[in-house]
Amino acid sequence: MKKLTCYVFLLLALQLVFISCKSTKSREEQGAIAKLWHNTNAHYNGYFNAREIMDETLLVLNEQHADNYNQRLEMFPFLAAESVAGVSEELDRAIEKVAIVVKKHPYSNWTDDSYLLVGQAQLIKQDYESAERTLSFAATEFRPRPPKKKVKKGQKADESEEEFESRREVESSQAQSRRDQLQARRDAQRERQRTIKQRDKERKEAQREREKERKEKIRNRKRGIRTPTKVTSDTTQVEGLDNEPDPVADELFAEAEEGPVGMISIFGNRNAADADGGEYGKKSGSYILKHRPAHQEIRLWLAWTLIKRDNFDRAQIILDDLRNDRSTYASVRRKAIAVQAYYYLQQQRPEEAIPYLEAAAEVAEERNERARYYYIAGQLYQELNQPGAALAAFEQVVAAKPAYEFELGARINMAQNAYLSGSGSPDEAIRQLERMAREEKNLEYESQLYYAMAGIAMRSGDDAGGADYLRRALDSPYGGGATRIEAYQLLGDMAYGQEDYLPAKRYYDSTLQVMADTDGRYFTTSDRRDRLSGVARSLEEITLRDSLLRIGTLAEPDRRRWAEEVFELRRATNSAANFSTPATQGSINIRNPAASASTLSGSSFWGYDNQVIRRGSRDFSRTWGDRSLEDNWRRSNRTDASLFTDVDDNLAAGAPSNAEVALVTEEEINAILADIPVDAQTQATMRDQLADAYFTLGREYRDRVENNARAIEAFETLDRKFPGSKYEAESWYYLYLLHTTEKDAAAAGRYAARLAENYPDSKFARLANDPSYAQQLVGEAGQRARMYEVAYQAFEQENYARANQLITGAMPDLPEGDPLLPRYALLQAMVTGKLEGRAAYISSLQQLVAQYNDTPEQTRAREILRLLGETGARLPGRATAVAGGKFRESMDEIHYVLVVFDDREAQLNELKDKLEAYNEKYNKTDRLRSTPIFIGQDNEVPVLVLRRFKTGQDAQAYYRSTQQHQTEFLNDVGQSFTVYPVSQTNYREILKARSFDGYGDFFQSNY
Repeated sequence: MKKLTCYVFLLLALQLVFISCKSTKSREEQGAIAKLWHNTNAHYNGYFNAREIMDETLLVLNEQHADNYNQRLEMFPFLAAESVAGVSEELDRAIEKVAIVVKKHPYSNWTDDSYLLVGQAQLIKQDYESAERTLSFAATEFRPRPPKKKVKKGQKADESEEEFESRREVESSQAQSRRDQLQARRDAQRERQRTIKQRDKERKEAQREREKERKEKIRNRKRGIRTPTKVTSDTTQVEGLDNEPDPVADELFAEAEEGPVGMISIFGNRNAADADGGEYGKKSGSYILKHRPAHQEIRLWLAWTLIKRDNFDRAQIILDDLRNDRSTYASVRRKAIAVQAYYYLQQQRPEEAIPYLEAAAEVAEERNERARYYYIAGQLYQELNQPGAALAAFEQVVAAKPAYEFELGARINMAQNAYLSGSGSPDEAIRQLERMAREEKNLEYESQLYYAMAGIAMRSGDDAGGADYLRRALDSPYGGGATRIEAYQLLGDMAYGQEDYLPAKRYYDSTLQVMADTDGRYFTTSDRRDRLSGVARSLEEITLRDSLLRIGTLAEPDRRRWAEEVFELRRATNSAANFSTPATQGSINIRNPAASASTLSGSSFWGYDNQVIRRGSRDFSRTWGDRSLEDNWRRSNRTDASLFTDVDDNLAAGAPSNAEVALVTEEEINAILADIPVDAQTQATMRDQLADAYFTLGREYRDRVENNARAIEAFETLDRKFPGSKYEAESWYYLYLLHTTEKDAAAAGRYAARLAENYPDSKFARLANDPSYAQQLVGEAGQRARMYEVAYQAFEQENYARANQLITGAMPDLPEGDPLLPRYALLQAMVTGKLEGRAAYISSLQQLVAQYNDTPEQTRAREILRLLGETGARLPGRATAVAGGKFRESMDEIHYVLVVFDDREAQLNELKDKLEAYNEKYNKTDRLRSTPIFIGQDNEVPVLVLRRFKTGQDAQAYYRSTQQHQTEFLNDVGQSFTVYPVSQTNYREILKARSFDGYGDFFQSNY
């Protein structure tokens, strides 16, 4: 009997659990056990796992973010990530888990937390629109209602005053939804029947009452008694009706609409409020045994999202409400203060952000968080030129005892601001930083310290000293990427400001190699680099050819003596390569000795780079100390003669002996002198090339750099050194324009007179001396443009014969170089295609590609040829030539993808691991495998080969993927490389030739 009783109770318990788990039950129908079951499963299954994923994701994003202490720090590193592709998959997993929680446990206490987590994940994924929708819905759906009023015993509670609960309808499945609809329909029908019966009953009751009153009146009339008239009361004034306003709710909402009343400090009540996350102004322990609603945090993250979407007005309303409402939780209030500072920073309003940053730092719970807020406040004070306040803020950073990077950055800024605030001098600040640089613990922050010294030196007017400190920062082997960006950028700006354009262009090149394209300065720096490219190219060419020409004019014995010196220099640098780092060995390539001798700074050879030499010397000294330059110095039991004998003082260390100098052969001398212009014809050709370089330099100065003084100098040098050159008339006209712009009428008139005297029939003379001629040229250009429009209109109207006639008549009269020529050529090709068919169309397009290089029309023609299944360029009278010569297009063939590295010392095994990690992430199902090989006459070009792709389209898709994920595709390996899709046949051609010569052009034309 006892066993039977236990069995019955067990069945009843299982039935109770089963009934409580039905998703169609409303909140009121759930018992205590059902609520406990739903809350436990929602919290410790889906939501807990999703929260763990979110915490790990935030940790990954914070670790990926590298603070640049030379620029304003980010308040929230996890929101400053350039790319979240690496964590998107994990965030999607978290969203899926809480979606299951909401689906299976819609009335649990963790539903609002689940919606909050979804909004947080979408915000971190930078899907701001979806995050706003999610959080706005949750803020409305889970808005709390005023608490219940106390009800006396025997009175019925007002249902409208119950705590707010969700109005959502949760559907477990389509079948269940249909059952619920049918059940609701039956319930509604039964309710209508009950209502009809109740109304019939009330009507009959009213009829009986009226009949009773009528009989009563008759009786009273017989007795002579007058019955008083019954007055109907106004039911709208009865208490408790639905249309009566709720005084408690109105009072609360009216208080919220009055606006902010000032930021309420939580400093005094911080401990009591934060002991368990309770509400401000309430007793501690309010939410120890019951779940705390997430509504306030939902609103806070909604404000965050609105700031990211530039909806600042709505965000400010939410933040004011959270900061000023006394019922806001202390933890939410602390975050709201920080988000308010972020609100002002996003709008570039530093003066208003500083008070909130300092307030957020005061209440921050973590040391690094407090230090970060104070650090940003100090940087803002620096931007506002308030060194005293900045110094105080950085002192607060140190007092917070944060991570050492924060402390070191703060101490560097304290040294910089100390003398600016009047409590020190620049020399004292630099000496303090130099002491810090010599400390062993600061070794890895050496470049950062040198960069700070450069800032102090330049701020005190010592630009040369600042440039030297910047170069020392770049020479440091511990130079971080952020410091290198700032140092290269600053050196480039200094050189540009000093009009030293060749070094400026090189510094900008280096800047763009280490600067991400998401940096706000990237496009400005890239534009300035591009504008300096022509100037730098002309300056290098002038330096090289001028040196070669000067050496060519020397006597034969002097040229031989110079060649011997170059040979000795080569051998000395080859010897020094034994003491260089592995990355620099084997890179000697002095292709042009004259250029090496005359402009060492322009060479790519490592021995001419002072930064590389100093860095290698310092690395060597740190590891091995001060050792003499000799062979086998590490051997403990050497037996060579120099172990017991002194070295000849007359021979410098590393210098070749007399016997070695005598080893130079005639072939080596001739090889060095091969490019030297000796005969008169070669020298005349080189002078023409120099004149061309000077003319190009002047135009670049005027048109690209907009430096008229340098342009005048270049054109006048051309006129002085190369009189009578083919550029003389045009250069004089440029000088006339430049002097006119500079308002030097006398000089402008002098060049106009020279043009009229020496080139009276040229267009330059007429432009300088006849103002009406310029208007005539403009009129002619307008007439030619109108003729093109007429021809194009005829083509659009399908009058191809008329269009062809207009094109044929207009093209011969166009001057050489006119921009209308390629436009006419493209239009003529399209007309030819309509009149003569596909073959003539392809031939005309190929002729356009060959004839008009670097024009938009050439690009368009290539696109059309690819669509037609053709490629290459064809000139009249020549056979079809395919771009790349030996390479052939075969998109249906098996393809490989080649990653070609520029550095000969690239570590292919490490690069292979990086490449396969990328493929595992983005191309996991393709099962790609990479093979390291070397290509070249001396196997000097390292290559990774990815096998394999079924078609060229598949290889192109992979190539496009590498372009879309540039920040992840071998981005952190410190190597420059090129990616080429290549067919199996063309790959064999590359292996046969052991060279990539020509494939770059073929790739551009076909892929």
